[in-house]
Amino acid sequence: MSRILVPFDGSDNARDALSFACETFADEELLVLFVVDTSVTYQPERTVGMKLGDIYEKREEEGRTHLSEAEELAAEHGTEVVTTLEHGKPSRVILEQIDDDIDHVVLGSHSQSALERFFLGSVAERVVERSPASVTVIR
Repeated sequence: MSRILVPFDGSDNARDALSFACETFADEELLVLFVVDTSVTYQPERTVGMKLGDIYEKREEEGRTHLSEAEELAAEHGTEVVTTLEHGKPSRVILEQIDDDIDHVVLGSHSQSALERFFLGSVAERVVERSPASVTVIR
């Protein structure tokens, strides 16, 4: 049995990626991952004036909600998933998870402007460039 990692942030692209994984890898072990972004770049406009602990607590709550949604979406496809919530820089955490015996990754790519990609980078790009496992990117 293969282990398939599906990073999930609740976005439409992440939902599409999870649906694709459920349909394509229905007989495999699906691990759905939410990463609480602890990098300073995560949506600073939403966090002005907040303490870091409060920001992370809010993101953890959002993450648990997204993981529950992922379980419901997988159930609609007749698939069970294992969910996990981790903290860190998303691309780094995803790559660490891949190193822990993941055979394939399915992730959604956000449509960022060229300027955003230049300054912030793309999680999908970093994962594709550095992953020792095969990766499917859903746009």
